[in-house]
Amino acid sequence: MAPNTDRLIRRMDALGADALVATTLENVRYLTGVSSVSLEIFPHTGECAAVVSRERPDRPYLVSSRCDLDQALDAEADLAGAVGFGTFHREAAGREGPDPRQVELGRLWRTGPVPATAAEALAGVLRGAGLDTARICLDTGALRPGALDTLADALPGARLRTDGADLLRWTRKVKTAPEERLLAAAAAVAEEGIRAVAAIAAPGVTERDLVREFERTVAGAGGRPRFTHIKVGAGAVLGQTRPTDTPLRRGDAVWFDVGCVLDGYWADIARVLTLGEPDARVRAYYDAMLAGTDRALAAAAPGMTGKELFDITVEAVREAGVPHYRRNHVGHGIGVEVYDRVLIGPDEEDVIEEGTVVNIETPYYEFGFGAVQVEDPFVVRSAGNELLTTLDRGLGVLA
Repeated sequence: MAPNTDRLIRRMDALGADALVATTLENVRYLTGVSSVSLEIFPHTGECAAVVSRERPDRPYLVSSRCDLDQALDAEADLAGAVGFGTFHREAAGREGPDPRQVELGRLWRTGPVPATAAEALAGVLRGAGLDTARICLDTGALRPGALDTLADALPGARLRTDGADLLRWTRKVKTAPEERLLAAAAAVAEEGIRAVAAIAAPGVTERDLVREFERTVAGAGGRPRFTHIKVGAGAVLGQTRPTDTPLRRGDAVWFDVGCVLDGYWADIARVLTLGEPDARVRAYYDAMLAGTDRALAAAAPGMTGKELFDITVEAVREAGVPHYRRNHVGHGIGVEVYDRVLIGPDEEDVIEEGTVVNIETPYYEFGFGAVQVEDPFVVRSAGNELLTTLDRGLGVLA
């Protein structure tokens, strides 16, 4: 992980914040490199947190259940400390042997006392870090009911604010160079999945077969499939429904809108392939969608609003042959969330900055026709934007 700590400090200074508490899966991952098992598999009840001070944003504290305390060993940041709460049993601590990871977990295991709840553990970490009278921004996205009151009671001298999620989303809008590499690597895994699907596409192969091949390939490359929308022909207008046993036929278009995660960072890519020569309208409409993303890639610049880039993109599609084109948005930021800031929408005044990664997309859906779409991530730079994908962006025609 490589959080943008300089930008984080700048925002904390602007808000007058001394400390920040993250509680959601994405934000804990961003600050620590730990993908909390509890937050992922128990999204309504799981609890985990990361705490950073304005003085040392690079040395977070991790607060997790005792069950998940072993995940502290996977932290990519240099943890200032890790505290487990609740009840979980690992027997015979003190007999860890020569394994340094077991030794470290044993040390954490014996450190006491053990708080009963996440809120009590969080309050203890803040007190121990000297932040009990600090101005603290809280990301409340995964705080359990009553946790804020518990913190207020336990830290009467602290000034608690609930804008931590906004602070982190603002920080995450601009990527560091290591983050850009992680996003490019995630995109490469998704592209590998699309290439694998193209390799098996033949008459009689079904949507279900194509989805299975994409997900198998992504998993084999170390990624985690998160959504796999692959549809055949006119069925693409039903893009987010389950895959069917609809077989491929000569002339069919195959629509992809696929997403995966690699090392905590998202990929979200769209393409269309045809089995044999495409229908003339499929080619014309796909080329118009490509013209829109090409215009966006060339025109996006620091200081431009999401609305401005939206207008440029939609107008390019209309000029290229789909005059009735309309969309609710044509892209979004991407990072540890699939939709980071900014949204490329018709009313978005959020400003694109140097180092923002925009996932530009031009989907078109029509009943009786299907769908065409191009989608790729690129880094916005004042000296020229950088595409993070390598897959051919034209309409793919399979022999």
